[in-house]
Amino acid sequence: MERNLLITLVLVGLTLQATQTLAKPKGKSSKLPAFLKVCHRDSPDLNVCARESFESLEPRLMDGIPELYIPPMEPLRVPEIKMDQDSGAIYLHSMYKNVKISGISKHTLNNLSIDPSQLKFTLSLTFPKLKLESEYSIKGKIMMMPMLGDGNCQVELTNITMATELFGEEYMKNGASYLRIKDIKVKYDLANVHMQLDNLFNGDKALGQRMNDFLNENWKSLSDEVRPLMIKALVDILRASIDKLFEAFSYDELLPTMKQ
Repeated sequence: MERNLLITLVLVGLTLQATQTLAKPKGKSSKLPAFLKVCHRDSPDLNVCARESFESLEPRLMDGIPELYIPPMEPLRVPEIKMDQDSGAIYLHSMYKNVKISGISKHTLNNLSIDPSQLKFTLSLTFPKLKLESEYSIKGKIMMMPMLGDGNCQVELTNITMATELFGEEYMKNGASYLRIKDIKVKYDLANVHMQLDNLFNGDKALGQRMNDFLNENWKSLSDEVRPLMIKALVDILRASIDKLFEAFSYDELLPTMKQ
């Protein structure tokens, strides 16, 4: 189950820092849904089972699975995203509202593994193309160049590969063993980014086009500048949301032993 939640969170993380959180569904049962294939942590085929469980849930992911805190993902809608950077070559304060992310359904699962002895969960996904559309407002400087605007924006990300390692630890609650996050490590790679920000510089089309051209020509160096911010934001989102999942279900419910 954790792996399927991670898909949603990884994608939200791609858009930097989403202020949306996955709230506990009203009337949510304390039991795992019957359609979820549960895997046993002491099974020699644990990783095979985990992949099968993931694949069995894929048709449901697009419409969302509220029992597992997963919102609809095609498209994924995020009410608001904030991005602030004030170090290095970039000084920006920006906000994105009514964000729509398309292309999530066309992902490839590269790796999914679980190591119960270390409480380590590993997930790697590749997305051929993601398209982000939103309303935006931005103010600041990029490489000493002033940047100001508000309006509509589109961003296309090509061949995004994200690898996440999550390390947990056990603790006791109400006489049962539960998990909580001890550490999260995230890496990502992008093949290309293309963006279009409308209405830059109060609608000055010439200046706006030059800025868009600059951003698209220099996307790689700019991406490297904001990489620490993106990773931190993604880790924060993963931690906050997965904690909700771990609080809702005990370790033995998520990954029981074969004797249970």
